[in-house]
Amino acid sequence: MPDSDRSLEFRRAALELEAQLRLKTGVVPERLSASELRACYGRRRWVNGWRIPIEFSDGNVRHIDIVANEHFPLVPVRTALRERPPFLTWPHVEEDGILCLLPNLAECDPDNPVSVAENILNRSVRLVEELLEGAILNRDFKEEFLTYWAYDAHGRGDEVISLIDPAPPSRTVKLWRGRGLQVIGEDLASVEKWVRNRFTETRSVKCEDAAFLWSSEPPLPSEYPQKGADVLALARSLGAGSDEAVRQVASENAKSLVILLGARGRGGPGLVSMHLQGRSSRSTLKGGEANRLSKGFRSGQTPRDVLVTRTFGQQGIRRTGVARADAAWVHGRGADERSAKLLNKTIVVIGCGSVGAPIACLLARAGVGKIVLVDPDVLSWANIGRHPLGAVHVRKNKARAMQDDLASNFPHLEVEFRDHDVRSVIGTNDPALAEADLIISATGSWSADHALNRWHLQNGRAHPVLYGWTEAHACAGHGVVVAREDGCIQCHMNQVGRPDFVAIDWHEGADANLEEPACGAHYQPYGPVELEFINAMLGELALDCLLDAPCQSMHRVSLARKSRIGSLGGEISKACQAEIADYGHGPIIFDREWPTIGCNACGDVETSEAA
Repeated sequence: MPDSDRSLEFRRAALELEAQLRLKTGVVPERLSASELRACYGRRRWVNGWRIPIEFSDGNVRHIDIVANEHFPLVPVRTALRERPPFLTWPHVEEDGILCLLPNLAECDPDNPVSVAENILNRSVRLVEELLEGAILNRDFKEEFLTYWAYDAHGRGDEVISLIDPAPPSRTVKLWRGRGLQVIGEDLASVEKWVRNRFTETRSVKCEDAAFLWSSEPPLPSEYPQKGADVLALARSLGAGSDEAVRQVASENAKSLVILLGARGRGGPGLVSMHLQGRSSRSTLKGGEANRLSKGFRSGQTPRDVLVTRTFGQQGIRRTGVARADAAWVHGRGADERSAKLLNKTIVVIGCGSVGAPIACLLARAGVGKIVLVDPDVLSWANIGRHPLGAVHVRKNKARAMQDDLASNFPHLEVEFRDHDVRSVIGTNDPALAEADLIISATGSWSADHALNRWHLQNGRAHPVLYGWTEAHACAGHGVVVAREDGCIQCHMNQVGRPDFVAIDWHEGADANLEEPACGAHYQPYGPVELEFINAMLGELALDCLLDAPCQSMHRVSLARKSRIGSLGGEISKACQAEIADYGHGPIIFDREWPTIGCNACGDVETSEAA
């Protein structure tokens, strides 16, 4: 929209709003000048405002400002309370008086900005009335603890990374400093794992003690610690565990001390941090004054109680937020019940190409605790168009490169690689196969799948194996789970690995591979978008297996849009049509059985068991 038209729209909406305010309130709204807007809201970019007197239930008249920025009416107005108590006396009132209202579906309607403004004004009046009544004051301060702590903090705390479980009891935890970060974990092992994965750190990971204090309810703003003595008093009020945790931290020979405070708000547990100076980096201070913590005592002989009291003395503290990076938060913000279960699962992904690698990425993002990647091949330039890895990994082994990438991006997970093929993994009795809760085969190689199937049957099908493949042009995708009962993968494959169920029949030549200008180099030019639907289906099937291991083998099929299949010279096969009553225009996913037929592989195992 041209600037002139935009300006005209703004003026028209502003005049209409002013007229409606006059009609609804019975008074003429006071227009706020540019200088008044700057004086009241210096850090905001309001360009228009109106001040309205409102008589509240306590008999006092207070003024509410309605303010708009240059994008009004596309962006709704805000409201502010002029006569208000000191900051952090009332919740939902920012330092400059702007009122924070809960989201409302009627809050934005560019075609009817006047009604929106009227709705916001009415809600603002109701909020002030609730604040005057006082019932919501402590409740909302506690339920939105993190918000109000951040308002009064000395920094956002992005550099404080927490890996701990934010739950009782209070305890001593471990702290690593480096790379401009302070990483806090339950123990040395968890911190070391995170740091090494995240930064490919090879040097020794040295940690010191930090304290985690758990409070049964969050503090009010008036209770936020201001100095070291307040932290010590808070710890003592929370019980012996908290007191002992800060005592332990005070005993550390550290330049600065870190104390985390956890409490549960409306949306779950929250974490904040407090930082204060520890021991001086020198044995004496300027002018020969003895170290303030050991003054009056021989070096190393300061009684613990004296040391604690002096450490948590009258010195000021620095309060900040905390960035949670524990698994429960990363995978569901602490609200996904599946996280704990998945964190204890192990998968092996055989084949890290355009199907296996994306599935590994999906399951890492879902929070699977241990991922073992198997692939003997290197990444080429022709691969990266359909692969999650890019140019920086070309000429690297796919499994190793995927391990580096996933471990760095999800440092709380355990990721391993094997840069050889599945037959080598089987031949060396690699324990990863037997320990896996799920094995995923996405090699596109019948030889590899055949070998894995034989191993799986011979070892009693202790855990499921998921085989995934695509049909021509990625117009259909298949996932077969071989579980304890029913068919193995060979039950419905011929001698060269062609399945007896295909979803799409192709006109002559339509499914043919193209050939690179090199002997034996064949391919089909479909892209990652078409493949993503299949990979998502296989990822969901893998997740199903991990969360509730199936007892019976089954087959899941995904079909692309009917129009795409037809444009490429294909049509839904008769066998597939018999399985799906209402395909419509697609895409579609459906499940089918995978029964045993007593194939050679199943028969061999039954014969050997009988013998």
